[in-house]
Amino acid sequence: MRKLLWFILIGLVTVSMALIVAAETTAQVSDEVKKLQEAVEYNWQPAELDKWNIETLSYKKAPPYTIALSTNHMGVTWMEIYKAEMEDELATYGDDIAKFIHVDAGGDIPTQIANIEDLISRKVDAIIIDPASPTALVPVVEKAFNAGIVTIVNKSGINTTNYTAFQNNDEVQFGQSGAQWLADQLGGKGVVLGLRGIPGYGVEIERWTGGQSVFNKYPDIKLYAEYAEWSYDKAKEVSKALIAAHPDFVGIWSEGGQMSRAMVDALVEADLNPADYPHASEDDNGFCKQVLKYGIPACATGKPVWLSRLAVRAALDVLRGMYVEKYVMVPSPFYGPDDFEKIVNPNLSDLSWLTTTLPDEQINKMFSGR
Repeated sequence: MRKLLWFILIGLVTVSMALIVAAETTAQVSDEVKKLQEAVEYNWQPAELDKWNIETLSYKKAPPYTIALSTNHMGVTWMEIYKAEMEDELATYGDDIAKFIHVDAGGDIPTQIANIEDLISRKVDAIIIDPASPTALVPVVEKAFNAGIVTIVNKSGINTTNYTAFQNNDEVQFGQSGAQWLADQLGGKGVVLGLRGIPGYGVEIERWTGGQSVFNKYPDIKLYAEYAEWSYDKAKEVSKALIAAHPDFVGIWSEGGQMSRAMVDALVEADLNPADYPHASEDDNGFCKQVLKYGIPACATGKPVWLSRLAVRAALDVLRGMYVEKYVMVPSPFYGPDDFEKIVNPNLSDLSWLTTTLPDEQINKMFSGR
């Protein structure tokens, strides 16, 4: 019995000593870590945490998922590629995707609102929304969000933060980049013809705002701009009218590559040399080919058509309970006159855009015969 008590006593002493050593070691480590932290000398900004949506566990559910896309207007080839990029991205998730639903509003705001209302009633798992208006779509976007549906706003701005996540390129920068390049080319003076997108659409509002922020600095630049809705056909009519109304123009500022192609064709038909007019536009492959063909002094800013892939990834990450960045703004790529030889794709359809990740064969098949 005495031996047993002796061994117990020795054991207790050993454990006590180990705990004391462990406590001392922990204190030493803590002090060391504290010194290292103090030595870092950086400014910790908790506000940075706000960019993350960490309220994602409430969305978490098992696959398969029904993913919906609500678009404003599919009438431009950029949108066709945008949707194809999205479908390609969804395919990488295999059987986790039960169904993909796409509804387009044809440029009509009430129709898009009704489309989203219908998707809410169908209880889809996620809705990716390209809002036709930054204000008129707010109530229905917030309704989807409050219904517990993963709500991703993509490629155009909206005047609310009641969504799950948002991704777009910097459209104000888009407008500024081309406008500043053109102002520099013109020495800050002269008549400029402008081609605008769809009235009231967030992308158009932001590009115009960016452009005006530059042109307003140059009182000797006179900008005459008309809406052409990113349509080649409408831009052709508008371009002819602008050329006739302002024959003393010296430069062109365009919010879209398809519209620029129409402007260049209108110049040629009017027996004017496109090379005589510096042209700020977008990375439409057909326009880029024209730049090389006619020797046009030009720049091109891009809207990445792969933005749709970011929307899919965010939606699927949320459905799996992962944190996502709530607000993502990517830069708008800018190309100057010396870049066109590098960025143009002679084997790709004129109707394509240079930021696409899809293979040439797929793009050319999409636009075959057009």
